[in-house]
Amino acid sequence: MKKLLKKNQKIWVVPEDIKGATSSNIQKTSGNKLEVSVSKEDLKYYSVNKTVEMFTIVDEGMLYFKPKVTEILENENIIKVQFNKEEYDLLQRREFTRIDFEKEFTLKDENSECVCQTIDISAGGMKFATDKMLSVEKDYVIEFSLESNIPIQCFFKPIRVDQIEKTKKNIVSGRFIALKNIDKIAIVQFCFKKQMENKNK
Repeated sequence: MKKLLKKNQKIWVVPEDIKGATSSNIQKTSGNKLEVSVSKEDLKYYSVNKTVEMFTIVDEGMLYFKPKVTEILENENIIKVQFNKEEYDLLQRREFTRIDFEKEFTLKDENSECVCQTIDISAGGMKFATDKMLSVEKDYVIEFSLESNIPIQCFFKPIRVDQIEKTKKNIVSGRFIALKNIDKIAIVQFCFKKQMENKNK
């Protein structure tokens, strides 16, 4: 574990209420314990003995784990977390992949808007089907939601557009642009959960 998690490494932290999710830096590591900084405004979302979700980038992909808060240092804006020994031994490096995701959402440009059907999603972008012919030279405004009803809005940059002759649908793959940090955290959290659900089926 010491080889994977190091001081000053960037890490994302998600409490039960995702509104308190934040990107932070590891302040200290010791065995199966971590200390991370949290803004003073976000400390209210964390409680001792509550489980949080954490993920960080490692050489082989992304690492996801669920430690428990053991102490909150309010004067220093620090939360301390600890891993259950069995869970600690089972921590794995997970490659971040696209997740099947079927949901309608709205796409807009300066002249019109249309309803699209998602196919898959990742932290960096998505693939979807649409009747509208999109240009890879333009950015579009999209708005969608995950399992909650909280909308995520950002710009979308098409990278590849393929027309399916049989259905006349366009299959569009691209990346998110100007995605808010908390929205990116929500998408990554969603993808990890779905990935684990699929693995355990």
